[in-house]
Amino acid sequence: MKILLVLMLLVAGLNLGQAGQMYKYQDAKGNWVFSDKPPEKEQSFETLSYTQAKKPSSKIELYYVKNSEGFTLHGKNNFYSAIEIGFISPVTQKEIRKVIPARDSIALCHSDKNTSKVQYRWALGDPSSVADNYPYHAPFFSPKGHRISQAFNGSFSHTDDYNKYAVDIAMDVGTYLTAVRAGTVVWVKDDYHMSGTTRYFRDKANVIKVLHDDGTFSSYAHILMATALVKEGDKVAVGDRLARSGSSGFSTGPHLHFSIIKNAGLKNIAIPFKFIDKKGRAFTPKRAMIMVGASKP
Repeated sequence: MKILLVLMLLVAGLNLGQAGQMYKYQDAKGNWVFSDKPPEKEQSFETLSYTQAKKPSSKIELYYVKNSEGFTLHGKNNFYSAIEIGFISPVTQKEIRKVIPARDSIALCHSDKNTSKVQYRWALGDPSSVADNYPYHAPFFSPKGHRISQAFNGSFSHTDDYNKYAVDIAMDVGTYLTAVRAGTVVWVKDDYHMSGTTRYFRDKANVIKVLHDDGTFSSYAHILMATALVKEGDKVAVGDRLARSGSSGFSTGPHLHFSIIKNAGLKNIAIPFKFIDKKGRAFTPKRAMIMVGASKP
């Protein structure tokens, strides 16, 4: 009879909520400020209440299964996408890399004893996938023109591998964001309300990611808190509404941070891509370009 011995469980089973209050007021230049602290000077302001859901930070489980030959380390993937996992074998002390299919579990390695700790790395997606140069539709629903404020290799924040080929599109808070390509929603985070430019905000942005047929992901970052219209596992078509734009996380103002992501071998990176306009012409996004979104739902 098999006995399951749980080694690590990184998926929280609780669904808790956190309540809070924000202050809305205008600064000396007339810009709106949203903060968890009231203005320092005496002036009029509004208070906004919010409820913030606590979500699990990981969806990967590692556990040992005892059998007649010893122990087998298994990995379980609860994402709606394949993942790649890498770790040092407790037997050979060599690195093992395995791809775990979406919503599945596989045997990772065998041992004559169970090891209490296994350090591992992981990345979303299958590293063997190859991007098919798909021309992407506009990622927002609006007949209004929106300016690209930062494009590929932007000097402000598009300098590392994960952001190198991202595009920032300035837009009003609350603009509908739409699917650029059909796919499956694999990541939804819309529980954060603040923004700033210090290191503290680096990992705070609200994000939706959609998996495409070629194994790449479209990523929509800085979305407005509590506006996601989809959930993980949902299928979406081109033009489907996903959420509303905002300025959450590492951000200087309301905009959409859009990118196409793939797994390059235990590392998610941004890759170059092209948009397609209403006349069917593909173009590479450039800084200061004006993009027009969809005019129909």
